[in-house]
Amino acid sequence: MGHRLSAALPAALLFAALLTAAGGSVAAAERGDANEVKAAVIYNLLLFVQWPAQQAPGGDLKLCVLEEGALTTALRRHENKTVQGHSLRILRVGAAPNDLDACAAVMVETGSPELLARLRLVAHGRALLILAEGAGALDRGAMIGIHGDGGRIGFDINLRAMKSSGLGASSKLLRLARSLIE
Repeated sequence: MGHRLSAALPAALLFAALLTAAGGSVAAAERGDANEVKAAVIYNLLLFVQWPAQQAPGGDLKLCVLEEGALTTALRRHENKTVQGHSLRILRVGAAPNDLDACAAVMVETGSPELLARLRLVAHGRALLILAEGAGALDRGAMIGIHGDGGRIGFDINLRAMKSSGLGASSKLLRLARSLIE
């Protein structure tokens, strides 16, 4: 507990840097546009994920979405930005396992527990990051859960699930998580 308290100031500064690096996110937060802030947080989360070595720099990093909601619209503003040497692409796909073959990550806006459980099975043993919105997203099968908490946007991380898919997270990212499953 003391470690979290002593890291609170640097973590707050890193989180502010995450938001400002996305460009316009602080202004979006001031306007109260939660989807714009969530999209900026998601983009910046991707920057701190440790992808497998076989994903060489260059080419595209595909963030797949299953629906075209308000969050997806906000995510599209980050398309073509660079994520660790890759150009970010937002793709609309189905939830079948072969639909996800080209995806490095999948974002589920309003996923049912069954959908997230199916995605988790697809991700096991392959590098597919599962992000989902809402309280309890980790319990439903997400690796990173994005949530609004009293007007603030935060996230939880299931590092164990990420590792089973060959993914990791930087220590900076882990310190910012509201909760962490190791």
